[in-house]
Amino acid sequence: MAHAEPRSTPRREGAIGVLTGATYGVVHTLSGHPLDNVKARLQLDPGFHRASSAAAIRAMWAEGGLRAFFRGCLHPMWGSAIYRAVMISGYEGCYTWFEQTMPEDSVWKAEYLGCVRPMVVASAVATTLARVVVEAPIEQSKVMRQTGRAWEWHSLYRGVAWQTVRTAALLTLIFVPYDAARRKAPELFRSMTGQLAIVSSVCAFSYAAAWPLETLKNCAQAGVPSPGASLYERVRFLGGLRGLYRGAGPGVLCGALRNGCAMLAMNGLANPLATRLGLRDVEAG
Repeated sequence: MAHAEPRSTPRREGAIGVLTGATYGVVHTLSGHPLDNVKARLQLDPGFHRASSAAAIRAMWAEGGLRAFFRGCLHPMWGSAIYRAVMISGYEGCYTWFEQTMPEDSVWKAEYLGCVRPMVVASAVATTLARVVVEAPIEQSKVMRQTGRAWEWHSLYRGVAWQTVRTAALLTLIFVPYDAARRKAPELFRSMTGQLAIVSSVCAFSYAAAWPLETLKNCAQAGVPSPGASLYERVRFLGGLRGLYRGAGPGVLCGALRNGCAMLAMNGLANPLATRLGLRDVEAG
């Protein structure tokens, strides 16, 4: 689903997805980490709770210059390569299995509400479960480092429930409209500009819709206001329901930018290279 190359077998597409997903992950982190740091400070640092995005950027620059925007980058960069390898591998394997195994009139391939196909939702949920196992401890350590605190081994899976819910919502809201756009407007995917526009738009919509879950996930992972805080206590810590959208400006922009850049690297370079190297030279079964 995520590429336009001739599709091989589910197992082979899953294997290729490890390589292309790793490419996606590295570019994803490098292109978006500065804005991600701004978002984290707005959400989790009480000193920034009344600041605008522009004010937060100025304060972070005064605090540490360029280094302040790349604080905590190393862990999520290698972590992103790993868990996005898992994500793309899992998604492409599941999607290809449904595509090649299920008959065309199957309920899994039917379209509901004008754009939703159950095979896409099932593939997104399956890859969420695989991704969270790898991603949760990396994200937790990243959030702690972004806010200037040391991470601890015993808390690496803190907030995993919120991580799972947030990731399932985020991926479903990305893959469903992306799948619909690829099927209904394939001409948009014939240029890199068109791909960038589609991916950025879909990801911006997804991040905006799921942003309260992103905020609660970060609070749970950072253990604020306390590791065992209730939902009510976290909303109160954030300053009320409006606080659930704190950091949404740089966060949504970051999600659109980094996923757009990562998709271009994956589909403009990595997937065509895999085809040219003959990694797909097996008849689909």
